[in-house]
Amino acid sequence: MCKGRFVIVVLAVACLMVAVECKNNGGTKDSSNGSARLQAGGDAGIVARVGDEVITLDDFEKQLEMQNPLVRARYKSLDQKKKFLESLVEREAMVQEAKRLGLDQDPEVLHGLNRLLARQYVNKEFNEKRIKQIDISDEQIEQYYQENESRYHVPEKVRVHLIRYQDKKKAENALLTLRPNQKDLQVFMRLARETSEDAATKRIGGDTHYKTHAQLAETYGQAFADAAFSMQEPNTLGKLVEGKDGYYLFRLAGRQSAIDFPLEKVKGQIRTTLFARARADAYKSFIEEVKERVGIKVFEEAVAKAKVNDDAETPFDIPRKEALPKSKTESPSTDDSAKSQPAEEDHGVKEVKEEATEK
Repeated sequence: MCKGRFVIVVLAVACLMVAVECKNNGGTKDSSNGSARLQAGGDAGIVARVGDEVITLDDFEKQLEMQNPLVRARYKSLDQKKKFLESLVEREAMVQEAKRLGLDQDPEVLHGLNRLLARQYVNKEFNEKRIKQIDISDEQIEQYYQENESRYHVPEKVRVHLIRYQDKKKAENALLTLRPNQKDLQVFMRLARETSEDAATKRIGGDTHYKTHAQLAETYGQAFADAAFSMQEPNTLGKLVEGKDGYYLFRLAGRQSAIDFPLEKVKGQIRTTLFARARADAYKSFIEEVKERVGIKVFEEAVAKAKVNDDAETPFDIPRKEALPKSKTESPSTDDSAKSQPAEEDHGVKEVKEEATEK
C-alpha cells in the first residue's frame, strides 16, 4: 500500500474514532436535532454547524473537559477557545468527507475500528470492573515482607581491591612497592592484574565489589574480613593480612551502610507490587474467559504457510502526533489504575512490569 493511501486510511480511522466518541459522549447531532435546539433555544445552544451536523455548547464543553488539566487551563480566553473549536470543526469536516468517500468501509479503516473496539471493551469490562475488585490485604503484605526479608534487611558492605600471594616474602615486597603510591588506585590495579594469584579478581584489578563481612570471611578468611571492615577511610592501603589461601594486600574502595526497612516504611511499595501482580493475573484470566466464551481454534498448519515479505514498504515516516485534539477513546483506560495492565499485542494496553521494591 502506498504511503499516500496509508495517510488517508490513518486519517479516516482517526476521524471515525471521533465519530464513535461523539456517539458515546453526546457529540455532534444531526440537522433535525440541531433544528429542534434552534427552535427551543436559538443559536445560544450551538457553537458551530459543519455541513448537516452541529457542535453544541454542551458538546464543546465536554471536549474541553477531556483535555489534560494542564492543557485545559489555556482555554480560558476567547481566542484559545476559538482555536480549539476550529480544530473540532476541521475534524468533523474530515469525518464527513471520509464518509462521503466511503472510507468508513475501507478494510484498513475497519481493521482500525476493530482495534478501537477491543480497547473500549478492555476499558469497560476490565479497567472499570475487574480492577476495582482487586483488594490487597495487610496479611498479604506482611507475608510478602517476610518472604523477601533479604530485600529489606541488608548488612553493611565494603568494597575492596586485593592482591593475593602464596609467598609471604613476595607479598611484603609488593607492599613496599605500593606504599609510595598507596592513594593511586591505578597503580594497585595494575599490580593486581600483573601479579595477583587470586583468579577471581585478577583480571578486574583485584576488585571484590561490595561484600558483607560474612561473604568476605567465607571467600578470603575471617582475618581478612575483620581487617577490611576495620578500615574507615576509603582509598587507603591496608596492612598485610594472612588469610585463606595466602597473604593479602588490599585497599578500601568504599562502604555501604546497612539497610533496615521496617514493614511500615515499605508497606506502600509492597502493596503496589502485589497489586500489579494481581492485576496481571486478573487480566490473564479475563482474556481466557473471553476466548472461551467466543470460541477459538487455531490452524497451525495454515499459520506455518504464512509468508513474510521483508521488502514490504513500511511507512515509518508517518507522523505519530496528530494536529487534532486527541480523542479520549484513543487511550485504553480512563484512570491511572490501568496504566500497567498486561495486554495482547492488539489491545493497546501495556504489559505489567513488576515495580521494584528495593531502593
